[in-house]
Amino acid sequence: MMIFKASFMSLLNVSARRPDLHKVNVSNVTEAPVTEDESKGARIRWLINGDDGAPNFLMRHFTIESGGFTPYHQHDWEHEVYVLEGHGKVRYEDREEKIEPGDAILIPPSKKHQFRAGSEQLKFLCIVPK
Repeated sequence: MMIFKASFMSLLNVSARRPDLHKVNVSNVTEAPVTEDESKGARIRWLINGDDGAPNFLMRHFTIESGGFTPYHQHDWEHEVYVLEGHGKVRYEDREEKIEPGDAILIPPSKKHQFRAGSEQLKFLCIVPK
């Protein structure tokens, strides 16, 4: 009976099932250039990654300089994007859409896409599955 009780109590221990709180300020995270071919003036900060205990999703902060862009690419996972500042365009398959602060964008899996800054710096958050 004591073994069962100990096992049951460990199931109730929230910290055993979920990661601990992770808080970070974007200004304290190292920024790195986006190095894939066909990108220009794009930088990334990994705000939340697997090392932080995130079990399902990763959060990235992108900065794209005026006139810059991410690579035009596709992959097997979705993106959820939230535009923080600046104006630009998202190229999606065979069309482009203007983007601005407050816009939320879903890029489904396996769809070609690219983010392009306009005449000012573009900043956005991007959530991807782990």
